Amino acid sequence: MKPSLTNNAEKHSKTFITMLLKSRYSILCLLVFSVMALHTLNTQWVGDFWEHSAVVRELTTHLLHPRHPQLLLNVPHAFYSPYMLLVALMARLFALDAVTALSIMGLFNLVLLLLGIKRFVSALVPEHQDTAAFYTLLLTLFLWGSDAWLFSGFFHIGNLGSVLPYPSTFATALSLIALGLHPSPIDSKRKTGLLAIFLISIIILITHPISYIFLAVGLVSQTVASKGFTKSSILWIGGLLGLSLLAAVFWPYFPVLDFFLNESSIYHSSNFPMYQNVLERIWPNLIAIPLILHEIKTNWRKPLLVMIIALTGIYLLGDITQNYSYGRVISFIVLLFQIFIAKYLSRLEEWLHKKHPSNWLKQLAVPVGAILLTGFLSFSPLKTTLDHAFLPPSFAVQPYRFLSEFTGQYDMVLSDIQTSWYVPTFGGKVIAVDHPLAFVPDQDVRQSDLKRFFDGKATFQEQQQIIKKYQADYLLLRKSDELDGQHLQELFIRDENVIYEDKNFILISLKSGS
Repeated sequence: MKPSLTNNAEKHSKTFITMLLKSRYSILCLLVFSVMALHTLNTQWVGDFWEHSAVVRELTTHLLHPRHPQLLLNVPHAFYSPYMLLVALMARLFALDAVTALSIMGLFNLVLLLLGIKRFVSALVPEHQDTAAFYTLLLTLFLWGSDAWLFSGFFHIGNLGSVLPYPSTFATALSLIALGLHPSPIDSKRKTGLLAIFLISIIILITHPISYIFLAVGLVSQTVASKGFTKSSILWIGGLLGLSLLAAVFWPYFPVLDFFLNESSIYHSSNFPMYQNVLERIWPNLIAIPLILHEIKTNWRKPLLVMIIALTGIYLLGDITQNYSYGRVISFIVLLFQIFIAKYLSRLEEWLHKKHPSNWLKQLAVPVGAILLTGFLSFSPLKTTLDHAFLPPSFAVQPYRFLSEFTGQYDMVLSDIQTSWYVPTFGGKVIAVDHPLAFVPDQDVRQSDLKRFFDGKATFQEQQQIIKKYQADYLLLRKSDELDGQHLQELFIRDENVIYEDKNFILISLKSGS
């Protein structure tokens, strides 16, 4: 080959590599969005999604004065947040059902989250904005140990698709955007930019209080670590946070103050896993610790360091006081660890570029090595996510849609505790669900009654008492070997009182005259 042709080929290769490296964050975002869009189209919804969808359905029906979304009670629900109000407005405007509206909103949340990561990392690592953003997103998705938490607020590849529509995703994205915007008004001495942060903080506080803790810690840390730090600047931030707390108290959909002071404690026990097998779940990120300790010795007054120290203190306090809900800040601590690692990877990549400006293979060593390592660590959850995106879903919403045709939204549907989780999204209300509920003081009694009805030990008279106590209109039986369905069919099926039957369910009317 002629030397000129070889030189041209090398020149084009270098140009292509340079363009690829400059646009890598956008490329990774596009890949993630494409997979998550397929995941969404495949209706792979589990867990808390069905409580959120019930909330959206109730708000869509009664936008100003909703009842309880799952139980036939006129009591508030802690998920009636600005985020859910936004989803319900979208559902009403475009005549969408709750599942579809939440699914669409999930993709919007993903876009917000990707923008938030870019903005937040740019504020923390301004010298390597694009490179650090790419590594942060890559590490957030893939740098985890075994059995990473499948809770809201965790955005690793094995969990991202499931939590996109959740309020926590929306709140986290807004928090990242707000913290990315914050340094500007502080450094420039302009305070008008704080108005946007103030409004965002109110929305986040009501929507997802744990994300508000992250936001508050971030705002204070950025202020303390800013070059122009003064007592007045900390007063501005303290006043902003205090006013946001005060404003949230006037939210009309549920008593925010009562929730924080009394009702929120019901969630502590369900968050105990935040303190279980922690090292096993996050061990690849521990490489950040020596890097953090080195920088603390150099200068501890950096936003990233102050945030890590403060959030770690909150996390430990949650364990000491057994207020395990505060353990959810571990998701933000890991994110900050990953940003720290991303910063050092960016520095290493820059060093290689300077040392070997003409060797594009060595320039690719850091990004390719990071991709291969993280891909190896998260190969199993990545494969599961791709299966969920491309293969037929193991769980589909279609089997429950008949409920909207045969039951009214405010009919009482008596069904087992597992099926009751899905019923309010499509049909009537239920006696109890197997998740914590604020503002429902008799929740334990309701769960006990429901389990008693289906455990095969209750007498027919006891079952009739439960039906009467909760004024049940329908009995929904799931055809499953684990339930005593055949016996219940024999007890309750009468002439012409079977309203609907398919391979999954039998719907029996309990109304007099049926």
